[in-house]
Amino acid sequence: MNTLSFLAASGSALPLYPMQTLDTPGNTSGANYLGFFGAGGPQGSPYTIVVGQYQDTTHITNASGTNLGTFDGLPGNGRLVNHKYLTNTTVSVSGMGSQLLTNVPQGSGSLLIRFESGTSAQVQNPILRAVNLNASSGVSSLTGLVTDIDIRAYAVGDSFGDQWAQLGGTGATDNRLIMDDHPFSSTMHDYHVCISVSPESAGQKNAFGFTMSLEFL
Repeated sequence: MNTLSFLAASGSALPLYPMQTLDTPGNTSGANYLGFFGAGGPQGSPYTIVVGQYQDTTHITNASGTNLGTFDGLPGNGRLVNHKYLTNTTVSVSGMGSQLLTNVPQGSGSLLIRFESGTSAQVQNPILRAVNLNASSGVSSLTGLVTDIDIRAYAVGDSFGDQWAQLGGTGATDNRLIMDDHPFSSTMHDYHVCISVSPESAGQKNAFGFTMSLEFL
């Protein structure tokens, strides 16, 4: 059986927590969403992200943005490693100051995307997309740009990971993060993805998500 999983990671800490997937459109009853907040997190102050700025904390939340408490192996209140966009080539990782994306340690992503196959396989053409969710929490278009929120992403240790890709918001021309092929055979292929967001207007932003596609052989 072949599976593609979105997992909340905190550096190299275990366990990994499966993120909510919308395999059934409208299925928003589950927990484990990625939530982006100000320095106070989902229940602190300030919890909001100022318009035009990027998030200071990333948490595991429910669909309403409420944190899910303290998890074994993770810092308090479900806090994940936070990657804050600074410039196209630099990032602040959990408030530790500016560094080049190419200097971020492998495994330091907030989101781990893992492909597992029943038999050993190679992976090619892996693409992460930011997508709009419609009123039924489905995806009407795989190529439509998310508006009203600036979405940036890169993959740690990836040859394309020397600069942020813009997947949504004003100025975005493409909703894709293109990542490295894995030309080696394995039953498990991991991509450590870092995401940073900035609201372009006031109000809660929860009508967007992410989808991944790849080919294996």
